[in-house]
Amino acid sequence: MACGAELGAAAIVPERLAALMSHVAENLEAHARWVGTETPQARAEHQGLSRLAGDYRAIAAAAQRTAATMHGLRALEPAPHDPTRWDRPRFLQWMQRKIELQRAFALLLLEHAETSERILTSV
Repeated sequence: MACGAELGAAAIVPERLAALMSHVAENLEAHARWVGTETPQARAEHQGLSRLAGDYRAIAAAAQRTAATMHGLRALEPAPHDPTRWDRPRFLQWMQRKIELQRAFALLLLEHAETSERILTSV
């Protein structure tokens, strides 16, 4: 697969990340409204949650821009790749680390989903 096509196909990852981060931001904003601002403690929590929601929205926006860039690269014509310039051992090392990070993140997401599910069933 050409590099551009491969990158375009992988755009689903930042798209899904953006969707999750936007959803979390919505929840944080709802929680901030719920806690209100009537007491000093509520104001502090409200402000903290609102800032955090903004940070999650920034992550979502960056992920959306990333996905758009990746989709735009789909149209790239395949470029010649000089095999003498490829550092295969370094590439393999990098890919192995990427796989480790992906799997660790996937497990973390599953753990968070299970925690969320427990909370959902307890309310």
